[in-house]
Amino acid sequence: MTLPNEGVSNSGIVEAVRGSVVDVRFAGPNPSILHVLRAGDEGQTILEVVSHLDAHTVRSIALTATRGLARGSAVVDTHQPLKVPVGERVLGRMFDVFGQTIDRKEAVEGGEWRSIHARPIPLTRRATSSEVFATGIKAIDVLAPLERGGKSGLFGGAGVARRC
Repeated sequence: MTLPNEGVSNSGIVEAVRGSVVDVRFAGPNPSILHVLRAGDEGQTILEVVSHLDAHTVRSIALTATRGLARGSAVVDTHQPLKVPVGERVLGRMFDVFGQTIDRKEAVEGGEWRSIHARPIPLTRRATSSEVFATGIKAIDVLAPLERGGKSGLFGGAGVARRC
């Protein structure tokens, strides 16, 4: 995933790694809360700023594995929050939290991307009618029907997924 930097690069170093909590010290100004940081030799570890500890140190949460990350590892501020693609082009597609396709189809490039931390649609603008979304899976349609346009999650035990 390539995230363009806006303006001058702001880099820092890892001060502490405690599980998925990573403290980073910057020579320049602190990145804003919710900014994405790239850490490690190739920027393989993705961090999200959650708090400012002082004028030059931030606390972040790792969104990927911290394996290989240690004190002194390089960190770069991307100058933007985590974003995902939006619009008609994403209908019927599957994405991970980083906006990368996981449906084995071509990657989505260009177009509009929005922060995952965007404000929700006001209640006054939300639809008040509901319609059942038929999945074609009888057990779900009968026991746990889904609402079209709603949010839902389906969980299964280990080894029950079907590979395509």
